[in-house]
Amino acid sequence: MSQICHNTFPSLSTPSNHSENPSIAKLDTIQSESLPDNTVNGRRIIRENGLSATATLINFLKGVVGGPGCLSIALGFKHAGLWAGFAIVFVFGFLNNYCMLQLVHCARHLAKRKGDVPLDYGTVAYEACANSFSWLRPHKRKARIIVNISILAMQVGICSVFYVFITVHLKLVFKETCNFELPSPIWMLIIAPFLIVINQTKNLRVIAIFSASSHMVMFICLIVVFQEILRSPHTRTSDLPWFGTFDGFTSAAGAILYAFEGTAMVLPLENKLKHPDDMLGPVGVLSTGMNLVSILYAACGFYGYITYANKVKGSIALNLPNEPIFYALDGMLCFVVYTGYVIQAYVIIEMLWPEFQKRVVDKFGFNQRSHAYFECLFRALVVLLTMAIAMGIPNLEEIIPLVGVTAGMTIAFVLPPTIDTIVFLPEMLAEMKKEESFKIPWRLIGKMTQNILLASVGIFGLVAGLQSTIRSLINGNDE
Repeated sequence: MSQICHNTFPSLSTPSNHSENPSIAKLDTIQSESLPDNTVNGRRIIRENGLSATATLINFLKGVVGGPGCLSIALGFKHAGLWAGFAIVFVFGFLNNYCMLQLVHCARHLAKRKGDVPLDYGTVAYEACANSFSWLRPHKRKARIIVNISILAMQVGICSVFYVFITVHLKLVFKETCNFELPSPIWMLIIAPFLIVINQTKNLRVIAIFSASSHMVMFICLIVVFQEILRSPHTRTSDLPWFGTFDGFTSAAGAILYAFEGTAMVLPLENKLKHPDDMLGPVGVLSTGMNLVSILYAACGFYGYITYANKVKGSIALNLPNEPIFYALDGMLCFVVYTGYVIQAYVIIEMLWPEFQKRVVDKFGFNQRSHAYFECLFRALVVLLTMAIAMGIPNLEEIIPLVGVTAGMTIAFVLPPTIDTIVFLPEMLAEMKKEESFKIPWRLIGKMTQNILLASVGIFGLVAGLQSTIRSLINGNDE
């Protein structure tokens, strides 16, 4: 999640302060009676200080591709089977894109009433309930809390994956180059102080430098990985399973969805786009970005699987030959994930620290200097929490699908269609009542059908994937 901005992720229960718009909107008057969602009071939205569509697309691609997720796609092919995995990548890419578009439509529709006020994911849920059925309005704060807890769970899961990723790759490098070997828990304890130090970073400019440098290194790493899996001998596709078991399918869904996860950063990017229209449409930022990511992931998963077959690991970099260049690659990947950790942890701290400060630190009357000490301690505790989770699930093959099928499914497939229904169903029902003659409400039926199907896919994937992942964890511990 490379594009981090202050107050993008509010604390769990306190309302976001959106009274100050970070980008000054210049509104060109247009003639429009229908007032579409890209206008405010009949005037098209143009943000003078906003980002171009190209810059936003680059930020979106960096946020989705710039982590371990891309390297874990081949694991999804291993679980699902060659062609089933190939299909899942494109199906999930399409559905993920559609749900992101739903979220942007809802945010724009709600923000239009407030004059292009930027809304984050949690505030969209809050405003959706606040402007929906009367029986839903009292639950608007609960809706925001549910969304923010889902985002928080996703971020904690991502940080835990990062922790395991660093541990596994460092362990491999030292074992192969120095013949130095330690158990994974010891490596995690060694890594902890370094993550605690970098997690004390509060300056957004410094975090932005970390982000830019890590993405440049990640780009180089991907080139090295691709040239290796393209040049290496490949297993014939006829010798690989085309379809896996049901449990394998759900685990693959989790691994692939983890790699695709970028829903939480869509609205912050849309809020900074100069022309909001550029976000949507068949060749908009979202659709173009998801198409490119789907092609990249399909290629990485396909060639990774036919290169290493059933020996493929949770990170394809772990399968690369034992040569100095690939040890250097492992070190570079550790740098990417190490610097990326502070970006992911920033979201957790932004959501939790203000609430902790208000309810604990301020409540007991500590002075300002004590506030700084408590914040440093809090940031260290975030690292220790992710370390504890990483110690509990120290394998990339298990922790990545677990994060994907739980928080990933909820954020990507369950919440967007639910919010879309809450926003637009009351308006559609009101339009039906105004009709003088009875007409079959095809638009209403179509929207409700698609939203029920999308939410059902998410809930089914969550339940089935969680069940199969837990079974895999239990079987792994027994072994």
